[in-house]
Amino acid sequence: MQALGVLVVDRHPVVRYALSSLLDTRVAWTAEAATSDEAWNAVKTSRPGVVVLELELDGATSGADLCQRVKAMEDAPRVVVFTGDTSPGAVVSAISAGADSFLHKSVGSSELVDAVVRTYNGQRMWILGKNEREHVDVRSVMPDGLPAITRREEQVLSLVLRRYTNEEIASELSLASQTIKNQVSSALRKLGVSGRRELFRKYSSPTGVTTGARG
Repeated sequence: MQALGVLVVDRHPVVRYALSSLLDTRVAWTAEAATSDEAWNAVKTSRPGVVVLELELDGATSGADLCQRVKAMEDAPRVVVFTGDTSPGAVVSAISAGADSFLHKSVGSSELVDAVVRTYNGQRMWILGKNEREHVDVRSVMPDGLPAITRREEQVLSLVLRRYTNEEIASELSLASQTIKNQVSSALRKLGVSGRRELFRKYSSPTGVTTGARG
């Protein structure tokens, strides 16, 4: 197997240093980039196996746009989004851009390194913060390229992925419960699943424990 190299992309130098130091214990080499432009040049020249990417970047290109650009490359590296933002918009941006994994910055150091290696080996990891610590393998659910869904359906889907109930989604988005019910059904249908139960059967942790709806 090719030696694993990781590019760490974050606008904060302390974060880049900490991540590189952690990853150096498990991977062959690490490189760093502070802006989207630096990151794009580094991806093209160093060809890392994994890019660890913050969504909020300095430069002409956002983290989500950079992710989409990287994933469009031939023999594209894996992309792990590593961010402190787990808002619906952030989760949807990562999914839509083709990110292989999504990690909240509250993860532990060993958990982070393990997730990077697992992602490189083909497993998708979704850890959405302190209250959503399950590792989620979305490979069997998310197709290559997100189906054409509306912006509102994207928001609703991101909350479904975080295991909100319809009532909680309605409260979060200030919409009627029936409206949310219709949008959830439409989003799930476009993902090719009949309902939440089928979705969560497919979104299973590495230990085989199936995640379920919140509440």
